[in-house]
Amino acid sequence: MKLSKLFLPAMVVTVLLLIYFLYFAPSAELGLFSKFSSDSEVNQRINVVMVKSKRIGKDSKGEILSFYAKDKNNVEVKISLHEPASKEILVAEVIELLGHMHGTDFVVSRVTVIK
Repeated sequence: MKLSKLFLPAMVVTVLLLIYFLYFAPSAELGLFSKFSSDSEVNQRINVVMVKSKRIGKDSKGEILSFYAKDKNNVEVKISLHEPASKEILVAEVIELLGHMHGTDFVVSRVTVIK
């Protein structure tokens, strides 16, 4: 009798955990810049790799304001930031950008280290 009372809550928790890990958990898979329209101002997420061999733009305090990143197809795009990024992106393998294409640049409102 006690076991049957625990079965339904356990099933609900299991289903919720599956939904989270399959749909909402951050993924390290790289995205594609080609999915972004240069005419849209709607911010979207994309996972990219920072191109460390290209110039990193910094302000007078040494904070990162721009850099280059590449997507799954090795397409390189200049990334421009509204706010300075933390220096931990310099050692990150994969970063998530929240932003939109503005001409040939990708304008970012938030940078998150994924891996």
